[in-house]
Amino acid sequence: MIFHRQRGEERTRIAVEARMRIGEFEGEAMLLNASSRGVLAALAQPPVRGTRVTLIVGEMELVGQVRWRGTDCCGIALRDPISVADLLEGHAVPVAFIPEPRALRGIGGMLRALVGERSALRFQ
Repeated sequence: MIFHRQRGEERTRIAVEARMRIGEFEGEAMLLNASSRGVLAALAQPPVRGTRVTLIVGEMELVGQVRWRGTDCCGIALRDPISVADLLEGHAVPVAFIPEPRALRGIGGMLRALVGERSALRFQ
């Protein structure tokens, strides 16, 4: 029987641009939620489960491992805890606040809120 471990803390919705580095490869990602020990990253081609990644957010480097993968996003467990409060207050990196109705529409709604209805980004 497989048991799923419950999250230890609530996730905070955010919208933070990041770079994801996997070995020599580096690409764009958008962090959509965060807790002190993990983030949800949206990107065109998420890495497979178990991949070690480095997220570059402003001047910070967050090291972690992919725990699950979806079509256009992945969950990353961080090696070291981060301060979500600092992210929210803009001390660590610039943050965009997403209205809750947009956030509830998923990745597309969050991105439309960031860039406007007419020029919505698409992950392929």
